[in-house]
Amino acid sequence: MTTGGTPSGDGIPNDPNATGSAQQNWRGQPYGGQQYGEQGNAQGFGQEPYPGQGYGQEGHGQQGYGGQDFGHQPYGDHGYGAGYPQSGQGGGPVMTGRVSATDAIGAGWQMFKNNPLPWVLVTLAMFLANGVASSISNSQSASVAFLGSILAIAVSFLFQAFIIRGALLEVDGHKPEIGDFFKLQNFGAFVIAAILVAIATSVGMILLIIPGIVIAFFLYWTLHFVVDRNMTAIDAMKSSVNAIKSDAGNLFALAVLNILVVVAGFLALFVGLLIAIPVATLASVFAYRTITGPSEFSRMATSTV
Repeated sequence: MTTGGTPSGDGIPNDPNATGSAQQNWRGQPYGGQQYGEQGNAQGFGQEPYPGQGYGQEGHGQQGYGGQDFGHQPYGDHGYGAGYPQSGQGGGPVMTGRVSATDAIGAGWQMFKNNPLPWVLVTLAMFLANGVASSISNSQSASVAFLGSILAIAVSFLFQAFIIRGALLEVDGHKPEIGDFFKLQNFGAFVIAAILVAIATSVGMILLIIPGIVIAFFLYWTLHFVVDRNMTAIDAMKSSVNAIKSDAGNLFALAVLNILVVVAGFLALFVGLLIAIPVATLASVFAYRTITGPSEFSRMATSTV
């Protein structure tokens, strides 16, 4: 079982393989000619998520985002992104980067725009399933209402897993079809992790709300780690905290932008949410992948798709 959350190997956080210093960059040119990662000609990871501009294209001595290389924020003895290896394509270590909130939103929009139909369909299915479960939970019969509440919780968990799975495939360059969302593994650990995160957040909310917001923020990627790296619930929670605190300022800015995107979608009524929710989801997973680096998830998932 993959472990996470505490530094391992040579002091590198969230390194399930303890492979040491990174040798490859994980970055490409998602749009606008900007690169995520450091200088050099090392080959990156992934396939093209939208035409002509994909993760994994070879760089040719250009600088990274903002005119400087990523990975210069200290995390222990290593810059986060200069010494945080993960198993990439072929099993080699791949470097991580830092997040630009606006670039993440832009990437989310580009990925949605280039593969909109399955995202609209899965979001619509989520709304319909939640609506059915909600109507049952409002029954006048206490027993039926109780069953409806359980159904609503189950639907919520299921669609969280579905959407995270699809977003990981999309960000990794494998445009998912609608059926690709609904293939789950490790769902038991996902449910346990979701329950633990909900309990921790609820306790924080009782403590004058702000602690709950902080807890929800740092545990936000718990479910991503469970789906992406097949982690246990506790390891995924630790890994989420470590990953998010490595670039908390930029990730908080992204969280605010995502909320604004969803609010804008809500103001545009139902149709707006069919776009806003996928864009915000893809932006978050794009940031997750930028911070944590690639994994074996998409390779394993697409080998049976």
